[in-house]
This record gives sequence, C-alpha cells and structure tokens, in this order.
Amino acid sequence: MTLWQKISNIGVSPAMDHDKKRVVVLGNRATILLCVFIFMLTIVSFIFFGTIRTTIISFVCCFIFLTPVLLNYVGQVNAARITLSVLVGTISLAVSIADKFEYILLEEMQYFEFRLTMIASTIFPFVIFNLKEKKLWISAQVYNFLCIVLYDPIHDFFGVGYYQLGFTGPNYYFINYMVGAAFLVIAASTYFLKYSFEKYETENVKLIKQLSLKQKELLYANQVIDDQRKMLSIENEKLNEDLIKKNEQLQATNQELISHNNNLQHFSYTISHNLRGPVASLKGLFSLINENELGEDNKHLVEHLNKSVIALDNTIRDLNHIMEMRKDVNSSKETVKVSEIIKDIKQLLENEMAEHDVWLTTQLDANEMVTVRAMLQSIVYNLVSNAIKYRSPDKQVIINIRSKWIGDKMQIEVQDNGLGIDLDRFKSNLFGLYKRFHNHTEGKGLGLFLVKLQTEMLGGTIQVESKPGVGSTFRVVV
Repeated sequence: MTLWQKISNIGVSPAMDHDKKRVVVLGNRATILLCVFIFMLTIVSFIFFGTIRTTIISFVCCFIFLTPVLLNYVGQVNAARITLSVLVGTISLAVSIADKFEYILLEEMQYFEFRLTMIASTIFPFVIFNLKEKKLWISAQVYNFLCIVLYDPIHDFFGVGYYQLGFTGPNYYFINYMVGAAFLVIAASTYFLKYSFEKYETENVKLIKQLSLKQKELLYANQVIDDQRKMLSIENEKLNEDLIKKNEQLQATNQELISHNNNLQHFSYTISHNLRGPVASLKGLFSLINENELGEDNKHLVEHLNKSVIALDNTIRDLNHIMEMRKDVNSSKETVKVSEIIKDIKQLLENEMAEHDVWLTTQLDANEMVTVRAMLQSIVYNLVSNAIKYRSPDKQVIINIRSKWIGDKMQIEVQDNGLGIDLDRFKSNLFGLYKRFHNHTEGKGLGLFLVKLQTEMLGGTIQVESKPGVGSTFRVVV
C-alpha cells in the first residue's frame, strides 16, 4: 500500500459500511490536498515577502489543517467533516486579520485576496456531505457565508478595518455584496451539480444492485442448470444401461417369439396337411357306404358322422387358406390400381350384382399404390361381397367405394346401406374367426376375419361405423 493510500485510509475500520469509508477517505484526501496547497502558498509568500507574520501563520495553518485527519483517526467522522467545511473560511478570516497588523507592508489588495479563499470554501460542504445530511451542510454553508458577510465588521472590531487604516476607496463596501453574490452563485451551482450527481449515483447504485441481483439469479440458475445437467448425464447413463439391457431382453424375446412363431406355423402346417389325408379317406369311405344295407338307427348316425367329417374338412381348408395368406405377405409387391381391382371384383360378383340390382359407385381421389395385389383385392372383395350378402330387402342396394391419401397411406372406404351391425353388442367379436351376426344367410363368419388379418399383414388398420337398419362403413388404411 502506498503512502497516499495509507494516509487516505486513516480512521477507516473493517466494520464501517461502504458509504462511511468513502466519506472518511474523501475527507482525509481533501485535508491533505489543502495542507499541500497552504504549504505552497506559504513558500510563495516567503519568496515574495520573507519572514513576516502572515508567512509564519500560514506555516502554522498547515498543521492546523491536519485536524480533520486526527478527528477521523479517533472516530469523530462528522466532527472531522464539519471542521474541514469551516476551516478554510475561519483560517482565511484569521490570517486576514493578523495580516493587517503589518502596517508597514499593508496594501489595499490585502482586503480582497483572502476573500477569494473564503469563496472557495463554498464547495467543501457539498464535496464531503450528502444532500440528505441537510443539517450538516446547511450549517457549514451558513457559517462560511457569515464569515464573508461579517468580514469587515470583524476587522473593524479588531481595529484593522479598511477605513480605519486610512484607505479611502468609495466603493469598497460594494465588494461585500459582490463576494456574497458570488458565494451564492457558486453555492447554487454546486448544489445542482451535487443534486444531479447524487441522483445519477443513486440510480447507478440501484442499477448495480439490480445487476448484482440478476447476476446472483443467473449464477443460481447456472448452478441449477449445471446440477440438472449432471443429473441428466447420470440419468442418461442409467437409461443407456437400461436400454442396452432392455434391448438385449427384447432381442432375446424376439428370437424366442420367432422360434415360437416358426414352431406354431410348422405345427399348423403339419396339422392342416397331415389331417387332410385321413379326412379325405373318411370322406371316400362314407361315399362307399351303401345306405340301403344300414338299419334305420345307423342311417342317422352315419349321416351325422358324414356332416362332422365335411365340417372338419372345411375347417382344415380354411386353415390352409390362412396359412397360404401368411406366405403371400412376403411375396413381391407391385404397383396396383384400385380402379382395376374394383373392375375385377365387378366381374367376379357380376351374377350377384345383377340378381339383386346392386348399384356400385366409386370416387377414387387416390388410385395407385405399391402393395400385395392379391391381399388388397381380397380385402375389397370380402367387404363388397358382405355388403351384397347382408343387404336390406326393403332398399335399393347401394355400395359406395371411395379412396384418398392420408399422409403416405391410402384409405379405402366401402359404404353400404344394408342391415348394419349392432356395435354395442358385437364390436369386440366383429373380426373374430367364425363370428356371424345375421343368421338368415349362408356364411361361415370368415370374411371379416380375413379382412382384418390381411389389413394388418399389410401394416394397416381398419375401422368400422355401423347402425342396425342404416348400414355400415368400413375404412381400411394401408
């Protein structure tokens, strides 16, 4: 720490707040600067006038000006500031009076020069006091102003007044008015400068506090973000470990499912093909039976056995059909036009449509797609066939087929005005195998099962809306 800093910090303690420390440092520095200034004036006075009373008094005043520093040292901060505020005016007045006793060297200018330093004392209260300390700075200013106003009366009191010592300037007393006016002008100007300075300083302090608060909030937010980042990193590591484990489990489960699926397919294939031979043999044997040689009781028994064998044969055929469809999904895909599929379906159902006077309309906003042709044709065929099969006897049969794009998939909608389905009762079993909801027509309940199965094989979905007596709408998205 430099000598200047050491002197500036005389009287400063760690317990002081920031504002008080600044006041002490400011007072010490102002005091030291005044001492240096008075010392330089003393040297100049010595050079020009030699060792006269005024020069000696000026030298002594250099030490008197150290009084505020001593008061700060003992903790009397306000007393130090008051002393510093009035010291310039007081010492200037005292030296001016002492100076007038040098009658031999006395000049008229000596009644004016000390007034200059007294005017300078105007700014000290504003420098070392805040405006909110009104009692302190107003008291100091009033004292300094009185020193100027009473300058001549005090000199007259000590017998060294201007006219008492033989000077005859007629406008001398007017100087007091000019000096007082100058004092007031400087005081007012300094006041407004101080007011502006403190206003902006207060705003700066508020801004600094706000910035400090924001900085703390940012630091806290950064700390929270950093903590969360660390937590996320740990969680990510755990998730990665869990994902690796889950992936391994899924791969194992997938392999197991593939194995089970292959086993089930092999089992289904074996059952369906191995049973076809014995069932065909049974059908052949039943065809060789001579019913005339059977008794009446045996005829009914054989008839029931024959029906059971036929039903078993149909079931095995359906199972083979489903197995073949599962193979078809792996066949090569091709570009298919919905309009051509509908044309083929019309030819396949030509007799039924003519017999029941079916009106079939189309609105194809989407036509071409890449898919398995046989499966798509089977889906549309089963829906149109069901619409004819479960038609309403009291209405003109109308079937509407519409298509459009939904994203990158095509929606095919088949709407009829037939008997409809009670979805509240049958929705859960609607696409079940061998499930039927109308018994007045022939059928095995395989159509909708195949439609849903093939739609899902193509990676699509199916939805249905239906009301009894109104009709049904099936929407297939593939």
